[in-house]
Amino acid sequence: MTRVIKVAVLAEEPIGWGSGKHYFPLILDGYTWKSGGRVYRFSTSYIFDRDILRGGLNTSNYDVLLVPGGGVGDGESVVKGFTFLPSVRRWKREVKRFIESGGGYVGICGGTALLTGLDRGPLGKPTSFLERVYAKSRVDATCIDSYYEYLAFPLFYPFQRNHPENIGATGYVFSFAPGETVDGKFIHTGGVPIDYVVSKDNPIFSDYSDKTIRMRWWGGPGLVIPSKVDREIKIIARYPSVDFSKTPGTSIKAWRYIGGLIGLTKAFKEASNLVRMEKDSLVSIPLYTYYLAKPWEPTDKNIVLNFSDKPCMISEIYPNENKGRILLCTAHPEYMIWWGGYIEEVEFDGENSLARGFHRWREIDKLSRDAVEEITYTWWVVRRITAWVAKVPDDDLPPIERREEDAERARKLHSNIFWDGTLINQMKNI
Repeated sequence: MTRVIKVAVLAEEPIGWGSGKHYFPLILDGYTWKSGGRVYRFSTSYIFDRDILRGGLNTSNYDVLLVPGGGVGDGESVVKGFTFLPSVRRWKREVKRFIESGGGYVGICGGTALLTGLDRGPLGKPTSFLERVYAKSRVDATCIDSYYEYLAFPLFYPFQRNHPENIGATGYVFSFAPGETVDGKFIHTGGVPIDYVVSKDNPIFSDYSDKTIRMRWWGGPGLVIPSKVDREIKIIARYPSVDFSKTPGTSIKAWRYIGGLIGLTKAFKEASNLVRMEKDSLVSIPLYTYYLAKPWEPTDKNIVLNFSDKPCMISEIYPNENKGRILLCTAHPEYMIWWGGYIEEVEFDGENSLARGFHRWREIDKLSRDAVEEITYTWWVVRRITAWVAKVPDDDLPPIERREEDAERARKLHSNIFWDGTLINQMKNI
C-alpha cells in the first residue's frame, strides 16, 4: 500500500511579481520512497486564493499547504495585510482552520513571513508601509514572529534620500545583475548562499553528517520565539554567528533612486514597448516599470540585517488534539547554491536600474555539469520538511540523496539559472 501525500502549492501571485512556485512540483510531484516496508509518494497541485475562499483547502483534499516565497508568499504578505477586507479575513480563517484540523503548513521565505507577525527588535512598532502590512498579514496559527529591523520597497521608500539603507532585506532581493563564474558562465544569483548552523535534535537533520548546511538566502527574515509558548517548538537551524550583511564579500551598499516622475514615465513607455515586442502579458507593465525606472545612484551606506545567530528554520506542533504541524523556513532550499565568489557593486553610469542590477557576484567556482549538483543540492530538505509536516514517522522521512531523475528535472530549470543575455530573461528571474 502506497501512502500518497497530497500537497497544495499556493500559486497566487497577487501583486504581479513572479515566484519559484514551479520548482516544487519538480522536486516533489511523483517522488516515491520506501522505508520500513512502507511506500510513500508526493502528489502536488496548485491551489489559488479563490479555491481557499471556496473551502477547497481542507484535510480531505490535502495533507499539506506549501507556500513558496517571492511573488506568492511575499505578495500575499502584502495583500493579506489589508485586514479591513472581508475576503482577507475569510482567507486567514480558512488557512487557520486547515492547520487546526491537523493539516500541515510549510512556509518558504515569504511563506514564513505570511504566517507570522513582525518583530523589529529594538526599533519597536512598524513604520514603513511594507512593515505595516507584513505585521498585519499574520495568520493566527503560529506563535513565531519574523524579524526584520527595516523593510521597505526600493524606489518607493519615501525616506530614501537620507536613509536608503532602511529598505532592509529587499536590497538583496531586487537588485542583482547576473553573476559570473571563473570560467565565464553567467547565472542568476540574487541573494547569498549561506552556511546555516543545524541542530541535530530533530528528524530533519538528525542523520545529517555536517554541522552546517548551505542553502540559498534571498531576503527571508530571522525568526523570534516568544519567551512563553503554548506548544512544542524546535529550532532546526540558525543563521551563522557572523552576520553575512556585515562581512566583506557578502555585504552590499544601498542605492538611491533619483529619477523622479520623469524616470517612471520613461520606464512605463519602455515597459509597454517591451511587453509588445515580447508578446508578454499587459499585467507585467507595472512590474517592468518598477524594474526599469532610472537612474539610481550608489551611496556609502551598508544594508545591515542583524540576523546573527537568529533561527532560520523552526518546527512547531499546533496545540490541539489534531496536532497540525508547521515548518517555517526563511531560506530557499528549492533554489540552487554555489561555491566561492564575492559580491561587488556595479559601476554608476547614469543608466542604473533594478532591471540591470546594482550588485553582482564575481569569480563563482566552476559549476558541475549542467549545474545539476548546485541546483539540486538541498532538494532533499524540501522533501523531508514536507514529509514531516504531513506526519510521516520520523524514521520514514525521505533519504538524503540525489536521484538520476533529479538531473533531468534540474535541466528543466535552466532558463531560471543561466542568463541568456537578454533584459527580459534578467527581469523574469528577479
